[in-house]
Amino acid sequence: MQFIYHHRTMGRSSQAIHIRSLVEALKADGHEVTIVSPPGVDPFKSAGMMPFLRKGDRAVGLQRIWKYISCKCPQFLFELCELLYNLFLPFRLLPVLWRQPDAAIYERHAYFMFMGVLLGKWSRRPVLLEVNELPGFTRARGLIMERLARSINTWIFSQVDHVLCVSTVLADEAQQRGARSERVHVLPNAIDPDRFRTPKPGQSVRARLGLERSIVIGHVGLFYRWDRLDVLIEAAKIIRDSHPNVRVLLVGDGPEMEKLRQTAFRLGIEREVVFSGPVPRDDVPAYIDAMDICVLPDSNAFGSPIALFEFMAMGKPCVAPDLGPMRDVIDDNVTGILFPHRDYDALEQAILRLVEDSALRSRLGARAKQTVFERHTWAANARSVARLALGESSVKTFAQVGQVDCDTH
Repeated sequence: MQFIYHHRTMGRSSQAIHIRSLVEALKADGHEVTIVSPPGVDPFKSAGMMPFLRKGDRAVGLQRIWKYISCKCPQFLFELCELLYNLFLPFRLLPVLWRQPDAAIYERHAYFMFMGVLLGKWSRRPVLLEVNELPGFTRARGLIMERLARSINTWIFSQVDHVLCVSTVLADEAQQRGARSERVHVLPNAIDPDRFRTPKPGQSVRARLGLERSIVIGHVGLFYRWDRLDVLIEAAKIIRDSHPNVRVLLVGDGPEMEKLRQTAFRLGIEREVVFSGPVPRDDVPAYIDAMDICVLPDSNAFGSPIALFEFMAMGKPCVAPDLGPMRDVIDDNVTGILFPHRDYDALEQAILRLVEDSALRSRLGARAKQTVFERHTWAANARSVARLALGESSVKTFAQVGQVDCDTH
């Protein structure tokens, strides 16, 4: 089958990882995929980079335009550019539609974007919409024209053949905004088992960073304020009072980096909190393997963090807030530990429990790895996408499969 995968992202970080992973899985399953990106964007080259061009990042060619819009535009003008992209899109998308009259459109939802869906319906082909966020939830840049964004959502949800949401929270919201329930499906993020099946021992990472003989509490990601990694550092300070062999490993970069360094310094544990900085994408499994416990101190209420699946794929016990997207993946006390959202005393107690019980760490980690390999692979997601595009109404959504499996625990 042929797919036209359209997106309007910078093709960086987790966005690119999602795009590249699903496209590769579709191709491996025998499908032909054409990616339609904004000019100058190639998600196959930029996966793993920071999601936004920072002031110090070098930009070349058309990337200079995106850098200027991202860093310099006032919010209203930025949203106006997002809206005006609809006028540019036909020049980019129509030639591909003409060359591939039988291809289905798979579009990654973006704020204010409707032209891809309009052209898909005009050309009488299946249109599948992937939803990772929606107006009304917290957005990194904020949102001024929220009413217009919601109105566009209502229209496109009524037009597409299928809405593929990365969490049940977004699936419920899509239905409230006009999507028919039988057209809404939950497909969380996933992993490529081949990246994690071959052992990537973290001993060399531990040796290089001075973490031997330590119990390492870790996190991998982009350091945004809503991740509350400062809380993780504070919890580690308290836990170290009774367990001095506990260390923290933070892998990545982001806007909160300097604040986190200052927090560790203020608490007097700057030597016990190790910042690796950003690492090559292929090296991430080894850094996760260097950790004993993986923690998400906080998260937004709707997203599906790729890092969570990678922690589980490496057989690590995870501590995460009790939010819908986490419940989609983690069975509490079976494949990880969930704590009440923003109850940071409970977060500390969950980490302490794992620090003191190596058998529990092993048991949760093993079940987590089994679960993610069985339920959450890009290959499985690609098969679901293909079946829906072919009009197979009997396809089981993730939610249906997950409910059946969870009832057996």
